[in-house]
Amino acid sequence: MKKLFIAALLVASLTGFAQKKTSADKSLEKMTTELSLTADQQAKLKPILEEQDALKKDSKDNPDNADANKEKGKEIGKKMNAILTAEQKQLRKELQEKAKAAKEAGQ
Repeated sequence: MKKLFIAALLVASLTGFAQKKTSADKSLEKMTTELSLTADQQAKLKPILEEQDALKKDSKDNPDNADANKEKGKEIGKKMNAILTAEQKQLRKELQEKAKAAKEAGQ
């Protein structure tokens, strides 16, 4: 019985460890759900989202870089839009506007 308990605990901990996702993975999942991304689009967007996460982290860690990173962020947005269809771009814009309005209302 003790061995079974230890084995179950080990499996549970490994499962939890394997499921830790990066912010880019979470963003990709959310975009896939909201925008119905194809597998090809997902593959193209993942490195862009990772780049975006690194940029956000750099802005947080080095506030002096915030202005330069803002420009880089705009370039990343352009890269994303180049991958999306017209309908997906429009939906993404609407979702961003809703999120911004909700954030402002919460402040």
